[in-house]
Amino acid sequence: MRVCHIWQNFFPVESGGVERYILTLSDFLSRQDQNMHFVLLTDKSNVSFLRAIRLSDCERINSLEVHRLNATFPSLITKVSDKLFHRSFELFDASLTMNLYRAAANIQGIDQTDVFHLHGFWQLRYPTIGLLLSQHFHRPLVVTLHGDSVNPNDPFAMPIRAPTTINVLRHADAITTYSHETLNLLKKLGLGKKSWLVPNFVDSSLFKHVVPYGNGSGNRLLMISRLSKPKDPLTPIRAFAKVKKVVPEATFRIVGYGPLYEYANRLVRDLNLEGSVTFFGLKSDVRKFFRDSDIFIGTRGSYLTTLEAWAAGLAVVAPEFGIMKEIIANGENGLLTRPGDATQLASVLIDLIKNKDFRTMIAENGTLRVEEKHDVRKVGPLIAGIYKSLL
Repeated sequence: MRVCHIWQNFFPVESGGVERYILTLSDFLSRQDQNMHFVLLTDKSNVSFLRAIRLSDCERINSLEVHRLNATFPSLITKVSDKLFHRSFELFDASLTMNLYRAAANIQGIDQTDVFHLHGFWQLRYPTIGLLLSQHFHRPLVVTLHGDSVNPNDPFAMPIRAPTTINVLRHADAITTYSHETLNLLKKLGLGKKSWLVPNFVDSSLFKHVVPYGNGSGNRLLMISRLSKPKDPLTPIRAFAKVKKVVPEATFRIVGYGPLYEYANRLVRDLNLEGSVTFFGLKSDVRKFFRDSDIFIGTRGSYLTTLEAWAAGLAVVAPEFGIMKEIIANGENGLLTRPGDATQLASVLIDLIKNKDFRTMIAENGTLRVEEKHDVRKVGPLIAGIYKSLL
């Protein structure tokens, strides 16, 4: 079986949630069945020109044969219009989409694809390309919705009600989501019969903790997140300033990058937290940070990193929003706080630092949850089953 993933952003050093999802799934299934092969179509036109020319059009990353679709003249016009006018033009968008689709359809061996697997819906260009490829080659289309919110009042929700999105979903042969909220909406849209609730997953063996629970000092905090407005990485920094007043020896490490990186650094300076807060930027392998931490602070939608933190034996605190309130049982395998409330977050963190037994208990329960419900060995076969059912 040959599966073609479609996801617009794939840069290993910036390996975020969807990238790790695709890599983990492909690596696991290819190890389980030597007849399963995986291709990825991703974009080369959404980065700077200088960066684009340094990227290979085709490379192998683990089990994935990665094809980067080339930048074109319409993509240059689209980027200029986005930068100068903060808007895009339908004519250029449509031209760019068709150019990228034609490039994808001409990749050697793409006609041998058995299943096209489309990921994400924040931008509609690649979902359109996935639908066109599926129709052109008469192959089934699987769509995985990775967003954590479909609330129409949420400015950062997936545009699942947009006409283009609805069109792709209606033509899809199977839809997977990890969110009950999203699944309920799919049912209301008349798509429930082909929709599956499939948990996110990690290879827990890669993150398994190497020291007994509770042996750490308890005051080493960690956040791994894109530093952008939807994630709200500033509330944990403000909360940590309050933690430091009670626990002076506490430290906070931040892994990730994004539009708020410089602002976050200034906030740390303004709060006199230099020396206690350390920024590490983008890291493709975050395991060493888990191993040297005690408490993980999740941000909005940090589903995969929460699973990794659980597998590594950390206690987890996260905002009570979206998927985080679905996977975390408050007080059992983690703690939930009001989104944006730095005072409550600080209070919860101080309690966790001081209460070793409670911290150990929720960390152990988190690890148990991963091993029982979120390990790739449990979830991977479910997705393979969906692939095979469509052939």
